Amino acid sequence: MARTARQTLNALSRATNVNVQSTAELAARVDSATAAADKKRREKGQGPVRRKLELLPLPRTECSQTIELTPWQVLHAVARGYVLAGQGMGRGLAEHWLSLKFCEALDANRAGSMDLTDKGRTPERWYKAMQARELAVGFGLAVAEHIVQQRYPDHVTSVVDTSTVLRAGWPLNVSQRNKSSRPRPDYLIEAWKPGKPSKITLVACRGNHQKPSKRGGRTRSTTVQQLVKGAELTEGMHIGPWNTTPCLMLSTELMGQGGIVVNALQTRGESLLPLRTPGAPGNADAEIRDNPGIPYPNAIRIPARDGKRERNVDGFQVGESDLRWFGQLLARTGAANLTAMAGGGPQTANYLTTRQGRQHYAVPTFAATSSVDDADIEVGGTKFVGTDHVFRMGSVRIEAFSGMAEHLYELIKKGRVEEYRQAAFQSSTPQAPHGTGRWNGPISFHDDGTVMALSVLPIRRRQPH
Repeated sequence: MARTARQTLNALSRATNVNVQSTAELAARVDSATAAADKKRREKGQGPVRRKLELLPLPRTECSQTIELTPWQVLHAVARGYVLAGQGMGRGLAEHWLSLKFCEALDANRAGSMDLTDKGRTPERWYKAMQARELAVGFGLAVAEHIVQQRYPDHVTSVVDTSTVLRAGWPLNVSQRNKSSRPRPDYLIEAWKPGKPSKITLVACRGNHQKPSKRGGRTRSTTVQQLVKGAELTEGMHIGPWNTTPCLMLSTELMGQGGIVVNALQTRGESLLPLRTPGAPGNADAEIRDNPGIPYPNAIRIPARDGKRERNVDGFQVGESDLRWFGQLLARTGAANLTAMAGGGPQTANYLTTRQGRQHYAVPTFAATSSVDDADIEVGGTKFVGTDHVFRMGSVRIEAFSGMAEHLYELIKKGRVEEYRQAAFQSSTPQAPHGTGRWNGPISFHDDGTVMALSVLPIRRRQPH
């Protein structure tokens, strides 16, 4: 029986378990697959692919076997992950509301774990490919942020799309298409706390619809290969000295054993950005320019190890001399993420450099695709401002809202990033998964001040002639 719109919205608010697999056995299978791939390359006369070494399972102190999430929190993570990724004239719908097409795809199964609904299991290949790609971002980022928050419990996390960041620093003497093929992680997670150096974690997340085998429910080869690919992508970028930046590789099985399963492995390390002082030179309130002088060829120095001599290889390397600029860049790109979630195009443009696509937010958009920060909602005595969108679920009209807490958004609009971070760190985040009053659907809050909400609109009665 098809669910009603109200049942769908209730399901989006319902906290369920997401299964997380991170074991020594999984790490061993990835190592074995890596060795097999390198052997095939040697047989063809090709050199090995550079990948992260010593992939490890996560300690239980950072990630248990299940994490409790609502489907709407996952879709909030999708929206935050893609909000700056598809710049262009159609950005209003493409970026803000990309996640809404999955509203009917997730629910709890009989065991209380998050799973795909019958509608989410549609056999169309185009839908499954899109779902594996985009929902993998949602689940991967939600689990990755949970891990980073457990690792740094007194910090706030910000997610930044890696491609958007890299546009500001690396030379564009090759086509953008070729540049995008250079291995690099999908996202950077910055864990920040005013008065402390920020901690950076690199993240690569993929997803698939492969079913586990009946014999013990072992993960299929697609998942293993996606983790191998994640090790290659994360090896393509280093912040500070080689191999010191912690990395997370995640592969989401949307049709896993007992529900959705996120497979995760890590490499250890610590990557700290220089401490910024509000009001002093180098703070995030100051506008920065592109830094096109950072090289890509032979940029990464790998020290002598395992009998091999020191060597230089291609890659995205943030050296010691560029760390302060890179910290400013991350903070300002994170602020652009926030204003984009709230529909503030001109404010978003102020935080991006020319090569990051500032011009895309400084020009008008096409009709029906624009988003303007002129909507507001109130939840638990806190006012949130942002943008809205009306769509249909069958015959029912649904209003979607994305934005920020007003007092935080005002600071961002005025260019006061450092003050925003201080205020966001001190703010308490509402916890209600379901709204009250006019906003009667699912609500997701994040510590960075962003919010996403749905609500059923009143039925429009046709006037008699």
